[in-house]
Amino acid sequence: MHFSYIESIYNLVLLGIHIFVQLVAAVLIYIKRHEPKDRSWRYIFTFFTLSALASVVEMFMIMYSAIVLDYYKLLSPPIIIPGFYIFALLICYILELTNPRWLTVMRAIVLFLPSIILAGYVIYYYSIGDITNIYSVARLKAVSDTPNVIARIVFMLVFVLYPIMLVVLRFKWKKPQSQKYIDVLILFAALLCVSYILSRGLQIFGGYLLHELLYILITIGILYFEFYERLHIPLESVRTYYEQSEVLSNTQVTVNVVANNLRELMNDDSVWRDPELTADRVVQLVGTNRTYIQHAARQLGFANLSDMVHRRRVDYICECLRKDPNANIQNIFWDAGYRSRATAWRNFTNIVGCTPTDFVYRITPPPSEYKRLKNSDL
Repeated sequence: MHFSYIESIYNLVLLGIHIFVQLVAAVLIYIKRHEPKDRSWRYIFTFFTLSALASVVEMFMIMYSAIVLDYYKLLSPPIIIPGFYIFALLICYILELTNPRWLTVMRAIVLFLPSIILAGYVIYYYSIGDITNIYSVARLKAVSDTPNVIARIVFMLVFVLYPIMLVVLRFKWKKPQSQKYIDVLILFAALLCVSYILSRGLQIFGGYLLHELLYILITIGILYFEFYERLHIPLESVRTYYEQSEVLSNTQVTVNVVANNLRELMNDDSVWRDPELTADRVVQLVGTNRTYIQHAARQLGFANLSDMVHRRRVDYICECLRKDPNANIQNIFWDAGYRSRATAWRNFTNIVGCTPTDFVYRITPPPSEYKRLKNSDL
């Protein structure tokens, strides 16, 4: 299979657009989301950066006739292997959003071990020159029983398993605040995976345009979420309770004692202002179980533990707005411990009975009242 000159120019244009979009996205993520303690920005920043660099290499391969045939080979190792591990960074980003700090180095090794083994196998054959060149689907069918070809086919099939794994883990874990966004992101990751196989793996011409369109859409979606939906967390304003407190004895205690312990725990604002606070962590800190915690929260006058946390946060937001009605509402959301602007807005509206904007309007005297108060002071 060999693309024409016009088709090569077409691919170069698409790659040029891809490089520009990815580099702009990487710069914006670094400037706006550079947080030492938040690992998700590192994954997506590296994803955008390496994606742009990989496209630069692809352009080089197309422009230089000596290696252009390597680019247009089906299941070409120099294309599919780097592409997979760049895609793996997107998988890591989604995992970090879904369950922060779950992905340790050891889990990452276990998670990607099958692909690492297969990639090593393919690279070995490629390095010794014992690799089957494939330029058409017909040729692929004819040599599909060759060991190095089988390894490449299995490698691409493993590629598809990771979006499926995301769906399974997504339903296994507790739903995060921005569940709709993550569901859409997983869908686009799956489509991106398929389009990559069609365009770079099987060299189907129409797959290139589909792949670049999906890349642009997913990039715009991630930037929108990171800058307008997901809130930046100023770490200096959130003290980590876990570093200050010892976990209480893990013994069965009465609901009254649990309620007292829970009240005392929540009196420390660094607990409910921690954006990564979970019910399991509260259970661990109090030294009881989920059932006792929920009973204790109800005994304290809340619907459940989640209601208790959200009401503490909303009370804090109201207090800040009363002190300074002109304060940046998004910064206050950050300080209260919310990752998602939509979640903060929804909880505030449900608890207070009006939006934050309406709340500010209610507590701020109209211009005529300002004038009357000023005259009375004189």
